[in-house]
Amino acid sequence: MYTALVQQFKDAQAKAAAAYLEVSAAETALFPGDGQYCYRAAESRSDYKTERELSDFCNRLSHVLVREAVRRFSPEGGRLEIDDRKELDNASIDISGALQAGKCPDFDAFWAHLERTFSGDAGKRIGLIQAAKLIIDGFYIRPNSEIKRTSSAIVLEARIWSETCHRSSARKPTYQSGQNVASLTRGLSAFAAHAGFDVLSFDLKHARLPDYEFDTREKVGFRGLDVVMYNEKWQFKFSHEVGDALSLFISEFGADYLASRDRY
Repeated sequence: MYTALVQQFKDAQAKAAAAYLEVSAAETALFPGDGQYCYRAAESRSDYKTERELSDFCNRLSHVLVREAVRRFSPEGGRLEIDDRKELDNASIDISGALQAGKCPDFDAFWAHLERTFSGDAGKRIGLIQAAKLIIDGFYIRPNSEIKRTSSAIVLEARIWSETCHRSSARKPTYQSGQNVASLTRGLSAFAAHAGFDVLSFDLKHARLPDYEFDTREKVGFRGLDVVMYNEKWQFKFSHEVGDALSLFISEFGADYLASRDRY
């Protein structure tokens, strides 16, 4: 199915090349020239340009298939991170090698590999492991980290640097910190959905925190979570129910990664 799409593209290229030649021939008949070099409006399609166009199409198609796998197989509330090049290698798909041999890359086999690797429970677990990693990185948790527990909340801090907004006293995360907030909230959203906190998962997913403009010490409330924003850090105050579930989530899906952080 997907490999046939490459052949269809190659057939379209051949038809286009023939059409270009017809236009070029018609132009030459109208303007035969004087035997010397003369400027032409129509250009024939060079082999290099055709090969480059086909290669670009195949590389984009591989990315389209990966994005489709992300869309179909991501766990609820989260998003799988799939490395195009790594998975092409794992599936033994050599795009450039196939094209140089005059063959179509086997994208049907590539899709079958993506399904085997990321669909069902296997893909869900991969997505949750990735979510746990985002949370661990976002809060910079290490094996010996002490988690602050109060009578009303379990508190984790994220190093979020902010800057003043243009023509305003409000602040917003810097570009890099905004990326960190996006990753952290994506991980927390996946955790919340997995743990049954559907409202929290939905709200985190749609809160637009990475570019949120805030006043220092402002609190943004969610169900089971308050986020207090300072100039150089954000405090995430989880209810005991949510915080305890988060601890279990990290233990189940982030234990291996957390242990590896003790080596750095």
